[in-house]
Amino acid sequence: MGLVLKVKVGDRLVVNGAVLRNAGRNQMMIEVENQSDVLRAEEIFSESMASTPVRRLCHQIQIAMVSRESRGELIPRIHAALDELESALGKSQGQVLRDVRVQVEKTNLYGAYRLLLPVITYEDELLAMASDDEPEGIAS
Repeated sequence: MGLVLKVKVGDRLVVNGAVLRNAGRNQMMIEVENQSDVLRAEEIFSESMASTPVRRLCHQIQIAMVSRESRGELIPRIHAALDELESALGKSQGQVLRDVRVQVEKTNLYGAYRLLLPVITYEDELLAMASDDEPEGIAS
C-alpha cells in the first residue's frame, strides 16, 4: 500500500512539483503508489517562515522537492547547512542530523524534512531560553 492522502475541498498539495487542488465538492482520497515527492499545503514553509537555521534548511529541502531542476544546485547547500547545524547542535541533535543527511543522499527529501520537525521544536526551545536570558535593559 502506498501513501494515502485525504484532500479536503479546496486543499492544495504538491506532487513531484505539480500543485494540485481539490476543486470538487467532496473530500478526495488519493493513493500515491510509487516514490514521489508529496507535500501537503499545511506542511509548506514559506520563505518568510524560514527565519531560523533549521527552518531555512526545511525550506531548502522543500524547494528541492518541488523543483527537481534546482536539486543539483540545492543539494550542496543542504549539505552545507547540515554541516553548520551539526557543528552547532551535534551533541544533542547529531544523530537526527546524520539521519537527515542519509535521507537526502537517498533522495528521500520528504523523509529528511519529517526528521527535522523535532529539531525545529528543539531550536524553538533554545531560542526561547536565549531570549529569556537577555538583559531587559541598562539601568541608569
